[in-house]
Amino acid sequence: MRLELTNYEALHGWGVVNSSAGWHAQRNRKPPAAEQAVGDILFRAYDCRTSTTTTVEFSDDERASLAELVSEHIAAWVKRGRENAATQHLRSLVVKLGG
Repeated sequence: MRLELTNYEALHGWGVVNSSAGWHAQRNRKPPAAEQAVGDILFRAYDCRTSTTTTVEFSDDERASLAELVSEHIAAWVKRGRENAATQHLRSLVVKLGG
């Protein structure tokens, strides 16, 4: 699936994936393959940006994995009352992912 993301969606999406990777590393676990792939895609997309948007391509598994991960991340923020400026970009990302 090909998606056009804003730079903020790519940046904050990568941040969520990176945070999850850190969680896995602290527990001596390896993150799921789809999650690793999505992190690589988002990092490259943000790193090579030339304007305010970037186009990425996800497999169905990658898209579903990212939508689930970001949705869980947002829910945890809301539960703790810790929404911030990234929340709106992450919600927009979830909508684009079809989650």
